[in-house]
Amino acid sequence: MGMTVMVVDDTANNVAIAGQVVKRMGHRLIEARSGEEALEKFLAESPDMILMDVMMPGIGGLEATRRIRQAAGSRWLPILMVTALTREDEVLEGLRAGADDYLTKPLSFPVFQAKIQVFQRIAELQQALSRHSAELAAYYRQAEDERRLGARLMEYMVNREGLDDPTLRYRVTPAWHFSGDLIAAARTPGKCHHILLSDGMGHGLPAAMASLPQFDTFYAMTELGYGIGRIAEVMNSRMHTMMPPGRYAALTLVSINPVIGTIEVWNGGNPYPRLVDADGEIVKHWKSQHVPLGLLSPEEFSAELEVYSYEGECQLFLWTDGLTEAENAAGEQFGAERACATLESTAPAHRFEALLAALDEHRAGALMDDISVLMVAVPAPGTLEQPAAHTAAAEYGSDGLCMSFHFEAQDLKNLDVVPTLSGVIERIAAIKEHAGQIFLILSELVSNALDHGLLRMDSSLKTSSDGFAAYAARRQNALKELQQGFIDIGIEILRRDNRKMVKISVRDSGPGFDWVVRSSLSESGLHGRGIELVRRLSHEMRYSGAGNEVVVYYALNPFNHAIGGSRSHSLMQ
Repeated sequence: MGMTVMVVDDTANNVAIAGQVVKRMGHRLIEARSGEEALEKFLAESPDMILMDVMMPGIGGLEATRRIRQAAGSRWLPILMVTALTREDEVLEGLRAGADDYLTKPLSFPVFQAKIQVFQRIAELQQALSRHSAELAAYYRQAEDERRLGARLMEYMVNREGLDDPTLRYRVTPAWHFSGDLIAAARTPGKCHHILLSDGMGHGLPAAMASLPQFDTFYAMTELGYGIGRIAEVMNSRMHTMMPPGRYAALTLVSINPVIGTIEVWNGGNPYPRLVDADGEIVKHWKSQHVPLGLLSPEEFSAELEVYSYEGECQLFLWTDGLTEAENAAGEQFGAERACATLESTAPAHRFEALLAALDEHRAGALMDDISVLMVAVPAPGTLEQPAAHTAAAEYGSDGLCMSFHFEAQDLKNLDVVPTLSGVIERIAAIKEHAGQIFLILSELVSNALDHGLLRMDSSLKTSSDGFAAYAARRQNALKELQQGFIDIGIEILRRDNRKMVKISVRDSGPGFDWVVRSSLSESGLHGRGIELVRRLSHEMRYSGAGNEVVVYYALNPFNHAIGGSRSHSLMQ
């Protein structure tokens, strides 16, 4: 590739001789007879190389070189000084002025040609480097734009209202611009608190992208009231379909039911969640019983949950492996043992801060992995927010609305019945603001109809914390084997006792039970909490027939939800 070479000399013969060499080598020639002309032509034509005579009238070669070098700025421009001066200090002065090399007069044409070839190679390398630098700068600007856009989208996707829950505290520390660790939280209509902790494979944006398909599924299905087992199934199916092979995310899903005092966990590849009581004892931990999300096909995937029944207020801690693997200056990992010791030795009000402080004190240098820490304050069983009061002048509408649903055995095996109905319930103006309480009532009634009416489950299994796990396993097997049976559900808006009410009826095809005898017994222990809560929420609750049908009246008017203010099923009309 030819260059543009400017020869600067006040002697025409010298310019002609040097110019012939330049043109024979295939380069374009620019001639200048003075330092002033050299400056003008440099600015006008931007040559690739300059051959500069030192001794010229007016602006000499040294001054011209200084000014051209200043005008060139950061651009690389080889300048060869041509001089009859051979003293070392004179040569150094030329180099200090900005020259890259020098030639002595009279010119040696072989040396002159060789130096042009050398500087041509260097110039081509510099030009290539400049092009690559410009490309890298453009790529960096584009990457920064994409990073900012990605960060904004991630912020929108992740920072939902659920993370502002007063029972929740968390910190996510990314190792790169993006965190591959993602946290989500939301509550079901039935007040179950769902928690998600995801650790995508790798670091940065690729890791975060591996977790993103989970979020819409988590929030949408939680809002409809689906359990975390079903949520995990759908998440895995979406991720297995959408992400490239080999991409996965370690995932922990938690469902805290403060009504009946249970915690369900699906853990695939994350460190054990720990439940710490008020005295600092770690009363339960959940091992990783599943592989990370996205590695198995839907047919291979297991949504089996580990269920635990807790007593009293406690705190649930979750973290990603970035915490346990964080190293100090000596290369020692923080470890789960150190984390647990911190939790056990700290008062409940300060445990979260103490864990973070211990971690920050331990780790040194740049993070090798994202670190996420999450604490959930778990309320005592039986805790339930009371619905907001409504004024007597409120208009409810939808008088006389009546709906009925029939679910056969195959439907019950493949559908989550109550979440399927929740979308319908929330669209009825008359009961929309009470959807959470109605969802909870329906959940308990349908669960009892399915578990005890059709599956013939024995609640006595739930008399201990460990019994809940056995109960859940037996229930899952019994549901798989269910071949016949049905559940009918009715929802009606009517007036009763001069109040606007929702009548909820659930009937199953099971043998029922002696509700007259049962009503005189106290259902204590770890089971029976759900039905007791239904009694507390309802205006009236009663069984009929063989005990396989239950009717609940839920009042929409004010003053209907005072605890203990409902009529029990023994008040028959």
